[in-house]
Amino acid sequence: MKILDKLPYLVVAWFAWIVIVSSCANQGMPTGGPRDSIPPVLVGTHPGYKSLNFRGNEVRLTFDEFIIPDQVSEMLVVSPPLEKRLTILTKSKTLIVRFNEDLRDSLTYSLDFKNSIVDNNERNPYESLRFSFSTGDWLDTLRVAGKVMKSFNLEPVENTLVLLHKNLHDSAVYTLQPNYIAKTDEEGLFLFDNIAEGKYHLFSFNDLNNDMRYNEGAEEIAFHDTLVVPSAHFHAEADTVATGADSLLIAGHVHFLPEPIYLRQFTEKIFEQYLKTSKRDSRYQATFVFNEPVSDTFNIQLVDTIVPDWYVLEPNQKYDSLTMWIADTTLAAKENIRMEISYYQLDSLNQLFLKKDTVDMQFTEREEDSRRARRRTRDDEEEGPPPVPQFNWTTNLSSSGFDLNKDILLTSPQPIHFLNSAAISVYQAEDTLKTPLAFKFIQDSAIWRTYRISFPWESETSYTLEIDSAACINIYGISSRKLSNTFKTRPEDYYGTINLELTSVEGQVLVQLLENNDAEKVLQEKIVNENGTVVFEYLAPEKYKVKVIYDENGDGKWNTGSFQDRFQPEKVAYINEVIKVRSNWDNNLRWDLKPDPAFTKDIRDRELEEQLRKEAEEKARQESEQQFNTGQQQNNMFQPGGQSPGSMQPTRR
Repeated sequence: MKILDKLPYLVVAWFAWIVIVSSCANQGMPTGGPRDSIPPVLVGTHPGYKSLNFRGNEVRLTFDEFIIPDQVSEMLVVSPPLEKRLTILTKSKTLIVRFNEDLRDSLTYSLDFKNSIVDNNERNPYESLRFSFSTGDWLDTLRVAGKVMKSFNLEPVENTLVLLHKNLHDSAVYTLQPNYIAKTDEEGLFLFDNIAEGKYHLFSFNDLNNDMRYNEGAEEIAFHDTLVVPSAHFHAEADTVATGADSLLIAGHVHFLPEPIYLRQFTEKIFEQYLKTSKRDSRYQATFVFNEPVSDTFNIQLVDTIVPDWYVLEPNQKYDSLTMWIADTTLAAKENIRMEISYYQLDSLNQLFLKKDTVDMQFTEREEDSRRARRRTRDDEEEGPPPVPQFNWTTNLSSSGFDLNKDILLTSPQPIHFLNSAAISVYQAEDTLKTPLAFKFIQDSAIWRTYRISFPWESETSYTLEIDSAACINIYGISSRKLSNTFKTRPEDYYGTINLELTSVEGQVLVQLLENNDAEKVLQEKIVNENGTVVFEYLAPEKYKVKVIYDENGDGKWNTGSFQDRFQPEKVAYINEVIKVRSNWDNNLRWDLKPDPAFTKDIRDRELEEQLRKEAEEKARQESEQQFNTGQQQNNMFQPGGQSPGSMQPTRR
């Protein structure tokens, strides 16, 4: 047979071989290519960037791909501000910003899009996009920048309104629209770009009603103490790379003033008194909550009846929340008690007057509680006389691990009428003679119905607390049960210590040891008036933060500011590092307390950073191995039968 006659058979055999090999190959899904991580590119604008004598009513920005404008309406900031809302449109790959009012003549407008423009595929943002143009013959080019922080804890304030007022009257921030506006980013940073020469007042506040005017008491505010006078200076620098007289080049940069401004935002304390809540929580307990403290002004009396010594008040530390215990059991049995409360309030002329409110304090027992009470009564009658009611003390003791620097806390569930301290004893558990220890017993000044037992506890020692039965009687005549509790103290080498050497101390400062979380609960506090070492001892092996309050008025607490009276909130500062305390270890730190207006809170947890770094390296290693294995599998697809070269078996001929 000639070769031409064999050709059709050879072609058929070749295709058959291809089909057989392909059917044995490993199956896999296409990877789809690398992820799109490139943000949209701005390819054209109308009008042109920084154009002059603009007379249109819209701005068009064209990109190289389709975009999503969902966040533009919320995030776009136009300065100087406009009266009417913008219209945001898209046409193909073009974003259209339409103005619904006539722009003012001879002004430079700045459009700050922030990160609101994203592509349609992976939502990659065009970061920090700004666009400017002028309706006059020149373009304003000055800048003012800074940061807004919360005054109490220096956390950055995001999306708060920052304003520049050319009207320097004190009332302008309340009544007038600002000349320029900006908004802070997630780090609290703000930037005014393309502003004109002049003198300005600088403010920030969380504009809750979007009117660009400050509502005192309802909104947080920050203000700069001095006038802001923006300017710019060119700093020339000779190009040292160029040689020869003909190639001399002058380079440099523009330096904008003022330097970055740091604003501390606070809630201004405006006296506005009213009764927020009044309720009867139980038959024997009621709660009153006020908007302002009532420490010197509160009075309460019954309406249409006289009952002596019928209540006990327990205010909180601010004295704006009062818990009232109804001490008279006959009165407490009533479903409704009418009371008259009185407190001072301000009238329309800001003059104090005595405000009186009549409130009905109602309490109705639930049906299931009533049935349960009746059932208990019947059971008691069948079994005999009921036991004498007694209450239990609550303590902070546990069987082991009691801290050496803590006091024993004893708390009663109701107010106390009588307490016999001689019926309370503490002794070492191993002491068979039960020799009482000379402890200090005082009533807690901050926690109601609580008493403290103080003693220089020895480490790794067991103690027993005993309280005799009926050592205490509450206002309802109910006595306390007998208490016997044995506990053991921690070993001394369990604890660590923080030693802070403080310098540049001027005036009184409060040094606080805080929990390492967002709540920053105060664990210990030291009052310092001079340079020296502050010691926080008997610390559990945990992570802590350290904060200082510059107590300018010496009242032992942090105070907010007042725009009305033109004073700033008291300054605070932090050690910008989480302090890891280890058992039997001293942490020795130096801290210069010279106030720094540019100080920002940036607390680093180095141990956590190292942990995250190792986790990222491990993740990258695993991803690299996975990509390598995937590549090997894809290469195997091209081997006969989908096998790797190492797995090919010789064929016997």
